[in-house]
Amino acid sequence: MNRRENSRLQKPIKVFATSAILATTLFTPIMTNNLGVQAETISAQTVNQYEQRVFDLPGTGSYQDESNRNRSNQHQNNFMPTGLYVKPGEQVTINVSGSQKIRAIIGAYHYDKNDNIWNAAVELSPGSHVISSSVGGLLGLDNFNDTGTVKVEVLQGGSPIPLFELGKHTKEDWNAMMTIYPNAHAVQLKSKKAVLTVTQDDAKKYIVDQNPIPLLENYDKMIQAQDEISGLSETNPNLLHRTTRRIWAFTENPNTDTWGFTNTWEGAVFNKGSIRSALDINEFGWGEMHEAGHARQQHPWTWGAVVEGTVNLYSLAAFQQVYPDRQPPLEKVGGNGQSNYDAAFNYLKQTNKDYNTIGDDFVKLVMFWQLHLAYGQNFYPDLHKLYRELPNDQLPNTDTQKIQEFIYNTTKVAKQNLLPFFDQWGLQASQETRQKIEALNYPKLAAPIWEATDSEPIDPWLIPHKIENATASSEESVVNPASNAIDGNPDTIWHSQWSTPNQYPYSLTIDLGDTRTIAKLGYLPRKDGANPSGDGSQNGRILNYKLYGSIDGINYYWFLTGTWENNQKKQFASFDPLSTRYVKIEVLNGVNGYASAAEVNILGY
Repeated sequence: MNRRENSRLQKPIKVFATSAILATTLFTPIMTNNLGVQAETISAQTVNQYEQRVFDLPGTGSYQDESNRNRSNQHQNNFMPTGLYVKPGEQVTINVSGSQKIRAIIGAYHYDKNDNIWNAAVELSPGSHVISSSVGGLLGLDNFNDTGTVKVEVLQGGSPIPLFELGKHTKEDWNAMMTIYPNAHAVQLKSKKAVLTVTQDDAKKYIVDQNPIPLLENYDKMIQAQDEISGLSETNPNLLHRTTRRIWAFTENPNTDTWGFTNTWEGAVFNKGSIRSALDINEFGWGEMHEAGHARQQHPWTWGAVVEGTVNLYSLAAFQQVYPDRQPPLEKVGGNGQSNYDAAFNYLKQTNKDYNTIGDDFVKLVMFWQLHLAYGQNFYPDLHKLYRELPNDQLPNTDTQKIQEFIYNTTKVAKQNLLPFFDQWGLQASQETRQKIEALNYPKLAAPIWEATDSEPIDPWLIPHKIENATASSEESVVNPASNAIDGNPDTIWHSQWSTPNQYPYSLTIDLGDTRTIAKLGYLPRKDGANPSGDGSQNGRILNYKLYGSIDGINYYWFLTGTWENNQKKQFASFDPLSTRYVKIEVLNGVNGYASAAEVNILGY
């Protein structure tokens, strides 16, 4: 930053430094000298329709305040791109209207400068200013106010580069920009929530069909999904715990040809050797999702062993949003012939487990993702909200404190005693934590949600089959006994006697092993052909039913009448919670005069 003096007006200069090390941010004011200001107004000359010099900047708030409010690990800079490049030593005249201050930023640390060259950010009050940088770089503007819009004009200085904005420009505009500015210092692409800064050569090389629109739409889908799992959704009112107005930066480091990604103070940075995944829509994915996820992690539940584990909660959420039809990443089989779930289940079979010594970050991730699978889309938004609202003096600091508070707070969000889950994973609760959880008086988890996968989630309120017993008024006892309805195998069935159809009502009775509170029953009909002959029969699919309960297995009371459709989909019967040990399904009508069931699940505790 050049030193200038002018007796008419003094402006403070703040210079910010960034480190490529993931969790390090350095904020250092290194000089507060006078900044030269020109009194006269210089008219800006517009070269073509793509050059913009007047900007209406909505307030996006302080990025540091936002980070502190969200309890996030990373303080990421925030800026709006201008599409202007400032040459080393070049003077730029900027006029700020209204009554609020803004920041002007010259240079992206990784894109514009070598190591140890400092990125300059200048705070500008209303009025006219002249700023410059000894090393030059891209000009960005930041309205760090919480409210209001500030009009900013770049009156003189700066050379235009391609700046493509989603919703404003077309593919044809993009090609025109690339032609008009053939030797641009950089190109920038802006979606609603992201700004990409890359070399012109790599943009030409990797953007498929030279159409940035689908690529930028993917960035917005990714950011929306990561907002939502963080409880920051602007689009889903059910998850609207707080919104965020920030723009997320993704920047190429053209000075390094090696492969690599990192999350820094200025956003996600991609070495030149790995920039293809950031630009080629067919390669777009985990790298972008992972690095953006680091900025979402909340430090009160990110202890040392899970820094590279919990980050991928945000990656998985984004992957689901961007690629809803692809195989879930944790189910994908790797070169060793195993999926991440397979590796996790092998770990869970061990004795004397210690979660924090697991060497595979994706195995660690399975534990966190299973909580999402069990408790649904609101679980992690609610957990983030809980941590955001904790007073500062209640935030855990040490790894031990973070682990114990995580076990306790996840139980509070689930409204179910999760000690059995964490015991299975070897994340041990202290005696104090156990007492605190027991004092909440929540129902204790019985369902083995630690066995869940994306394809086969397990309802946390499911009463396990291993404690159940089933009998029936009619059954084919050799091949289709009543026990098949609770064996956990959807390919086996209970079937009433083949030789005596139309003996209604048939009944299937399940003994829960003890008196329990229940509120839902799940019925999985037989598949077509689910019998020894494999003839495609639908016989016995239950159409009309009544449900009864009993404490002693002798005296039954009716509590629900209902109907199910004749198809292969799992269907449910929901009712007000009730206490019972025995549940009887009385079949009033079934396909072709029979009764059958592939699986019956009872949910409660």
